[in-house]
Amino acid sequence: MAGTRHAAKLLLILGSLVVASFAVGCGSSAYARRTDEDQRLSARVDERLAASPALSTARVAAKSHGGVVVLLGEVPDENLKSEAAHVASTVPGVVRVNNLILVARDATTAEGSAPAAGALTIARTD
Repeated sequence: MAGTRHAAKLLLILGSLVVASFAVGCGSSAYARRTDEDQRLSARVDERLAASPALSTARVAAKSHGGVVVLLGEVPDENLKSEAAHVASTVPGVVRVNNLILVARDATTAEGSAPAAGALTIARTD
């Protein structure tokens, strides 16, 4: 009787492990599917941005996560920043656009001078 209980307990544990491994596999494949969808959405937004005559030369990239698109890069004026957000928002599958594009006008201070008080400083690495 004790041997039967031990075997049943062992079988229950092994069964639980098998079920858990399938659940982990399902989560991993769902994550991989979402990641693939995010990459495709990012590429579609990038294509639309490049196809826009106003934005074709802009340094802007799209990154997507769960349908939320983040726009990164820089443009010379606010109108192009707004245009990029508008173009991205018209792509099917985009749920929301977070526009983090920097408006980089011609430098107005001498190189090496201190930024104005309260100014946001962002450095380029190119």
